Amino acid sequence: MPGALTHAAGDLRALAVPRRVTVPAVAGGLAATVTVLGIALRIGLVQLPLIGGGLLGVGDNGDAYRLFCTAGLTPDTPSKFSLWRGVVVTAFTTGGTPCTAAPSSSATLLGLVVPTGPGTFSLATYAWLLAGVAALGVGVGAATLASVRPARAALVLLPLVPLLVVSWWTRFLVSLYAEPAALVGTVWVLTGLLVVAGTRPEHRARRVVALGLLALGGLVAATAKPGFVPIGGVAALCCALVVLRAPHARPGVRVLARLAGPLVALALLACAAAPVAASIGGQDRSYAAVNAHNLLFTALMPEVGPDTVLPAVGLPPAAASHSGEGFYVAGGMGIPGWATAIGDRPEQARSDARTVLMEHPAALATMVDRGLTATMRPQLPYLPSAPRGTAPEHFEGRTVYPEAGPQTVLLDGWLANIGVGWLPLATVLLALAAGAATLLPRARRADPLAIGLVRVAAASSLLGLGVVTVAVLGDGYYELSKHVWLASYLFGFTGLAGLAAAVVGGTARFRRQVV
Repeated sequence: MPGALTHAAGDLRALAVPRRVTVPAVAGGLAATVTVLGIALRIGLVQLPLIGGGLLGVGDNGDAYRLFCTAGLTPDTPSKFSLWRGVVVTAFTTGGTPCTAAPSSSATLLGLVVPTGPGTFSLATYAWLLAGVAALGVGVGAATLASVRPARAALVLLPLVPLLVVSWWTRFLVSLYAEPAALVGTVWVLTGLLVVAGTRPEHRARRVVALGLLALGGLVAATAKPGFVPIGGVAALCCALVVLRAPHARPGVRVLARLAGPLVALALLACAAAPVAASIGGQDRSYAAVNAHNLLFTALMPEVGPDTVLPAVGLPPAAASHSGEGFYVAGGMGIPGWATAIGDRPEQARSDARTVLMEHPAALATMVDRGLTATMRPQLPYLPSAPRGTAPEHFEGRTVYPEAGPQTVLLDGWLANIGVGWLPLATVLLALAAGAATLLPRARRADPLAIGLVRVAAASSLLGLGVVTVAVLGDGYYELSKHVWLASYLFGFTGLAGLAAAVVGGTARFRRQVV
């Protein structure tokens, strides 16, 4: 009889091993499938008779050239141009001479799917790749969480909900902007944060996976373009704060476990440093005067006042009449003193502008607040969504869109019509305050998963705040709604993570009784 019991116990252990593998594998595969098919259905890569319409994308405002030229692509249109056509140009010819550009994750990803030699290329191919990369990160996160408790795999739905419910963010996958690569990287970062929230420090292998998601996602987002460097910076900070413990291991292993997070953070910063510096240098070579003008004229002069700003940057008083004008209104032409004060020395002009901001922190706070308000409108209707061939093609480069910020007075009117413009700021303040409260001694008695989700919401709000701050410091109010687009996704996720934390915390006692 004892022998039979021993054999039965051995059989149960043998069955438990496959279950420990099968459940995470199924959870990860299901999450990845939901991600890729959900995105495909949302933007029309896959079309079903009763679901959705045609393909959705984002029309080119002129920025796409910086990416498609690196792969030797040429728009397959009669004019060979894709900018401001009133439609999304999805067809390109291949085999052109690639241009020299700063390294970026966007160019690397695009290069994976563009064929060599003469031929054709569709943006749908690139969109499938991006959806697949997003699905990989979500699937790995779901499998890792399911290895702790199967139900925790559902946490990965939080970053998916905004992407699958509306097309405001996912339609960018059918475009050649830097934004889609940054969005995919951000999804990996958020998934990594959720894995940390759903595990304990003793779950060393699971937290190593979380560190990988954070680091790789942060690297992809930060190297997509300079405006998304805060994603990498906050991801590195989160890596440094991740705790791993090995209480029963050898002393060397325990030390390595404690240093794992900081070491991954250092690796992320080291890998990102060179491409980010090169990307900033490339941005300055091409757009230094444009960015300096927009910072000075669209933001600083309206917020601080021309009487203070003009002498600080060497512009004459007559330039005050152009306060609020973006660069592309007249390209700096007709503005007294512009050529010598900005055109010939844009880096110095930008440095002077930021010195003024340091002396007037209230103006910087106002600029950030306006950027936060703009995140309430991520739809970006001025960038068309219908692909070429399904809508009339026409040049609309001279059409004035208030949300694009060509003139600050028009942007002010647009922002004033946003009914709950205070909501993003309230979300950030509440999330950061709640995150700080989890550090109090009393918080140790709360449900660990709820505490983790509160911290995830705080980290997400910090990510969004970083994107908004860099946006207004880099280009003032020009095209503000597009520059803070990724932050709008992050604030939506912040709200969902906070709601999930409230639900988990509120049901903690019930869940303990059930267990």
